This record gives sequence, structure tokens and C-alpha cells, in this order.
Amino acid sequence: MGSVVLIQKHFKTKGFVQGNIVVNAKGHDVDLSALPPFLRTLLVTDGTVTKSIEAYYWEPVLVESQLQQLVDKPARQTCLKKSADSQYLHRKVTLSGQQSLRTYASADSYIHLNVLPETTAQRLVENKIGIGELLRDEGVESYREILDLGVEKADETFWDKEKEVAYRTYVIHIEDKPAIEITEWFPVDLYRDTESS
Repeated sequence: MGSVVLIQKHFKTKGFVQGNIVVNAKGHDVDLSALPPFLRTLLVTDGTVTKSIEAYYWEPVLVESQLQQLVDKPARQTCLKKSADSQYLHRKVTLSGQQSLRTYASADSYIHLNVLPETTAQRLVENKIGIGELLRDEGVESYREILDLGVEKADETFWDKEKEVAYRTYVIHIEDKPAIEITEWFPVDLYRDTESS
């Protein structure tokens, strides 16, 4: 629990960590200085990833749905509050370059539909738009808080098993309530290769 607080405290107001190392929620040391600079930026920023990737790689990014289902409760532990009438939307997406066809990221999110404005929840269920884009489009006031980050071996099907991926988990608060929890994965080699070329 202390490591989560450490990460939250660091990245609430800063993007730099003295000594380069943070301890994540799994108790692992993460050397942020060893990561490619743009990938490090994506891990600690509270901005939307899709827009940042589009600007850095200068190509449109497609948000492609891999899974979308309504569920009564998340299949993993989240910080989202549960009530008797809670309903969640479970979404998995990939972010891919429209021209390069590179898969820059994948994301797994749980959205507490009861916390969102009704029209926002409906548009998400209809799967017509990405989460960040939708919140901006509807002018929904939100605050992002990083809960965890790290580097691990891939177990997602989007990359070869055992490939190194960086990840971050964050929550989007709407009206001071945790509404959406998202974990994003980024293939480290791709960011290292594209920054050095």
C-alpha cells in the first residue's frame, strides 16, 4: 500500500523522480531512467495517450475494440466503488498507427457506468468513441490519478509472450468519484527502436 502512495505522490505534481527509482504496487523497483524518453513520458503523464502518440509519431491512431461487455462487477480488483445497482463496462482496445500499422499500446478498462453522465455512459456502451476523446468531446470534468506503473513480461496476445512491456494503471475521477480504471501496456522495444531511428 505504501508503494502506491509513493507513486501517487510523485506523479500528482511531478514528472521527475530523484534517484530514478520508484517502487510500484507489486513491490518492484522501476528504473524510469532506463526507459525510452517518450515512453517514460507516457507512463507518468495525466494526459490522453492517443493524442500524445499521434503528435509524437505524426500519424492518426486507430482505437480498435478487442472486447466490450457489460458486467456486474470487475473481474480484477479495482478502486471503483460498488453499490447494489452498479453496472460496469469492460473494454479492451488496441491503439495502432493508421499508416504504420504498429500497435503502440493496448488498454484494459472498467467503467463504472452509474458514475458517468447518462449520455456519456450511453455513447461508451455504443462503442463509438475512445474514453479520453469522449470525455473531452462532452466537456466532462475529470481528474486522472496514476496508481501504478512498471515493466513486466507480456502476457497479452498483442505482443509475443515474454516481450518486455511497460504498463501504467490509473483512475479517472468524475465529480470526485472514481469512475474509470485503466491499465495500459506499451511494447518497450517498439519505443526504443522508433526513438533511435
